[in-house]
Amino acid sequence: MSHLTRALVVLALSLPALAQAADRCGGVKLEGGQVRLGKTVTEAWVKTSEGKDCLADLVKEIDRNRLVRAVTVAALVPDADRVNGKGLASAKAVAAALVDAGLPKNRVFGLAPAPQRNEAMGISLRYVERALEDVVARIASAGGAVFLGPDEAMLKPVEPGMPVLVNELVKTGPNAHATIHLKDGSGIEVKPESTIKMLVLSIPTPADRQVKIEVLSGGIVADVRKATQLGKFEASSRVAVASVRGTQFRFGVGNEGGARLETLEGVVGVTPANDPSAAPVEVTAGHGTSVSADGKIAPPSALPAAPVAVGPLKGALGADARFEWQAVADAAVYRVELARDADFVIDAASREVSATTLSWPEPLAKGKWFWRVTAVDARGFSGAPSKVYAVTVGK
Repeated sequence: MSHLTRALVVLALSLPALAQAADRCGGVKLEGGQVRLGKTVTEAWVKTSEGKDCLADLVKEIDRNRLVRAVTVAALVPDADRVNGKGLASAKAVAAALVDAGLPKNRVFGLAPAPQRNEAMGISLRYVERALEDVVARIASAGGAVFLGPDEAMLKPVEPGMPVLVNELVKTGPNAHATIHLKDGSGIEVKPESTIKMLVLSIPTPADRQVKIEVLSGGIVADVRKATQLGKFEASSRVAVASVRGTQFRFGVGNEGGARLETLEGVVGVTPANDPSAAPVEVTAGHGTSVSADGKIAPPSALPAAPVAVGPLKGALGADARFEWQAVADAAVYRVELARDADFVIDAASREVSATTLSWPEPLAKGKWFWRVTAVDARGFSGAPSKVYAVTVGK
């Protein structure tokens, strides 16, 4: 799954949204801990239509920034107004307007500090930002409906380059994928219809990595870079914990409440969530295990082998878009994946068949496509995928 570690992080800004914010606010910038607007912020102005529209755009810009932890509304007023509480009341009124505009209440504060010498009177907006070195995970790529946020009620569509922060959720819709790139070079692919939570994200050095991911639904594919004995990478569900230091594996949650692990490289140790002190069951490369809803770990067993493709291996794809591969022992079905990129994110789709051939049922747009096939046994365990092949449809 080396494609996870090849993913490039592209920082993206929504220029139309920025232009809209500039129009309604007379210009907006977040720089040096200061929120700079082209309008003068007053308690009366934030209650006007113009003020409400501007604050709504400002909140959107704060959300896009992703690193802003909190906003402070500071009312600098004469000492008399500070002492009698008028300054604090004004600051709290503007803070309340920001909450009404969509900023979470626990991220905005109002205060009336004593003004410093030569400091201008009025209301200013300041923010506290996470240091860039504290950001250890970012969305590298996303295809389909992918959302990110602190909880289900605050999920927002992702953009490549967005930081993924501690305790945040990443959620994918049907046929959607997301790739998360960690600072140590590890990669996490979030499968379709999955929700994960980043419980711990700390990588002061690659050797001292501490990453814990809770899979709430669906599953992930992880490509974990090797670390020292101090480093840890855990994927967990309600019933099981998978611990690794350097490997490639899949971990997912079933509808029945259990969990499933498939090790593609290296070794993964699995323990029941209800007994973390239990000796881990080691699952080596090419093997998988399941954990029941009550925490019982099944003995590891072999995964299906990687299929060998027959064709097309390169060049033009025939008019019938027919894919073929050699049979794999113990395979019940084969999952054929097709996408515009070798990471299987852009326009990704998959089909399952019991035969060793598949004619793609829908017409394919012209251009380059990538395909691979994976064997799935009767228990639902998937082995390693075949090699990835590039083909061209029409010209």
